[in-house]
Amino acid sequence: MTFTDAFNLYRNMGKTQKCTFIFCADHGIAEMNVSAYPKTTTAGMVKNYLVDHGAAANAFAKFAKSELYIVDVGVDEDLSHLPGIVDRKIARGTKNFAKSKAMTRAQARQSIKIGKDLAEEAIKAGCNCFLIGEMGIANTTTAAAITCASLLLYAEDITGRGSNISDERLKRKIEIVQNAVEKHDPDPDDPIDILSKVGGFEFGAMAGVILAAAKHKKIVILDGFNTTAAAMLAYKTNPDCANYLIGSHLSEEPGQLPLLYEMNILPFFKLDIALGEAVGSSILVKIFDRLSFIFNRHTDPEYLAFINKALEDNEIFEDGKGFTIDGEEIELSEEGIRIGDLKFDRESVEALMAIREMMENDPDFMDDDDDDDDFGTMNFDLKFGGGRLTGKSEGDRKDMPPDYDLEVRVMDEDPEIVAATDRTFNFYLQTMPQLNHKAMEACKNHIDNLTKPHRSLGLLEEIAVQIAGISGDDIPADNLNHAALGFADKKNCPNAGTDNYDEDGVTMIFGTTARSFLMDAYLGVIDPNGDPTAAFDFGRALAEEISFDTPIIALGDVNDFDKDKTHAIFEKKLLTKDDKLKYEPEEFLAKIPKKYRCMASAVVGAIIAAAHNSTLVVTDCGAVDIIARYVEKICPAVRPYILHASKLFNCDFKPAYPIGFDIEIACAGIEIVEAALCMVNEMKTFADAKVDVAIDGAGFGIQKN
Repeated sequence: MTFTDAFNLYRNMGKTQKCTFIFCADHGIAEMNVSAYPKTTTAGMVKNYLVDHGAAANAFAKFAKSELYIVDVGVDEDLSHLPGIVDRKIARGTKNFAKSKAMTRAQARQSIKIGKDLAEEAIKAGCNCFLIGEMGIANTTTAAAITCASLLLYAEDITGRGSNISDERLKRKIEIVQNAVEKHDPDPDDPIDILSKVGGFEFGAMAGVILAAAKHKKIVILDGFNTTAAAMLAYKTNPDCANYLIGSHLSEEPGQLPLLYEMNILPFFKLDIALGEAVGSSILVKIFDRLSFIFNRHTDPEYLAFINKALEDNEIFEDGKGFTIDGEEIELSEEGIRIGDLKFDRESVEALMAIREMMENDPDFMDDDDDDDDFGTMNFDLKFGGGRLTGKSEGDRKDMPPDYDLEVRVMDEDPEIVAATDRTFNFYLQTMPQLNHKAMEACKNHIDNLTKPHRSLGLLEEIAVQIAGISGDDIPADNLNHAALGFADKKNCPNAGTDNYDEDGVTMIFGTTARSFLMDAYLGVIDPNGDPTAAFDFGRALAEEISFDTPIIALGDVNDFDKDKTHAIFEKKLLTKDDKLKYEPEEFLAKIPKKYRCMASAVVGAIIAAAHNSTLVVTDCGAVDIIARYVEKICPAVRPYILHASKLFNCDFKPAYPIGFDIEIACAGIEIVEAALCMVNEMKTFADAKVDVAIDGAGFGIQKN
């Protein structure tokens, strides 16, 4: 399932009503010392979810605006007194499957039924999007055993460090998984047999949610390794359920990828996350919600009138067909529809068709009168005999502005720009601000002691520390101001700077994308025949102005992706076949085709000026990303102020790579930055939540209770 497939599946749900289930259970296999944490940590984390509200599940449910439910299906402690607990305890943990079967077949069926019943109740209440996660010490050992049994693989190839265990424990864990699978010999075609012999209660419950969701054509967003192992159990029960599964991120556990391949699911992020509390899935739905609003804005009445007429004729993709509406020529072909100067490719037309259908079924789908910024998300309440933990975010970023004004600046038309000299350029390079290493160390120590395995949030932790170094704050604030800056060739906006200018085409898409991610949008229009030095000055001055009070900027080039092919041109000219920089940094501008040199010079000026103002620059994919890599060579001091958004996505899987709207990768990257800041601000430490800390591995001796 490609990114486009997954996004269309999500968007076709209409207004998303999200529900996050965290299923909690203990595992008998934990007594074999395969985890970095004592078994008591499971119960401690459940208390953290429900009393202190300080876990990753709490923070990221709030981030995704999803309702959060904590379900006890087998914790080895009586937790029925906790406020809000959904008590479905089957037993106080599974058996040690190194010695005997993990559970009976009846218990396996019961665990699946629990998940089905909860999902059915949620669906009746209006839920159409499930985020699933789990908590249970040693459950990656269980996931590895399920994977071995399901795919007939060797334990050494699919077993990872889980909670960041030591080499000694990893070796033991691999041996235990291999021996257990050989001992019990589960039938790979019988998911109940696999679950009962080497599974866990939470895995059955998650599989049950997936089966119920698929039955009702609702979607489930997978998180990491454990949710994917549970999905495999559901897949073996009903392969059609894969049509309603969306992958989110590729975890650090080596067993996840073969499971995803088997189900033809692609992970979209590569954030080095090793935690199973619906972190990656929460980030994905937040980005999907933002992107969905782009389509809403493109379906205004005028465009829909054109599309409706074409749909009624039922000849959208037949060559040579055309007609006019109110004097506007409509041209149809296999590629899609052209309406005057506007072009809709086949995929865009299909998207518009889907939105039209949603509007017919739900007249309020595009209602912009809401005061919040949920973009078609809804809240609901479930009564499971327990309370509800809302994921509704308080104090979120500013509401969606009612208009889509785009601040446009045209090169050579701003008299206030002061031309840069070599002395000016050297001044920038020599006075680049240094990171605050004291704040970075304090932030790192804080993150290390948050209630999660050591370094289990991967790149999110690194980004938060990077922001601390830039801002000088030990715990950098979240909900920061953002802006999007794009540079466009004059040919893509010929009337820019005139009274006749009205954003359309690629500039309309750029502005809409930026505003959908709640950013002010600035467009710099470049004269491709101008002087590169003047273009550098232009980009520098524009970024200076924006970054004065904006700590994060999304930076991209605005072009017709299919027609201009700027990405491919820059790759061919400036990179080697193995994605390395082809030239010395001082040579690269001369190697760029002449018509792109001014755009590249403006981008260089913008990056250097923004970094000089201690602003994080999140670069889009393609040309701007490549230019930024050369800038880092020219001036290594800017490197801490650049975040390559393309590196956050799973570029090893091209179909999973979301390319389509200008600057969408950079905007999605900023959403990931916000996720990192949400983590550092919303989660609590082991000491605050009184949760047991690591007794082995990388976190031992660092985490304090």
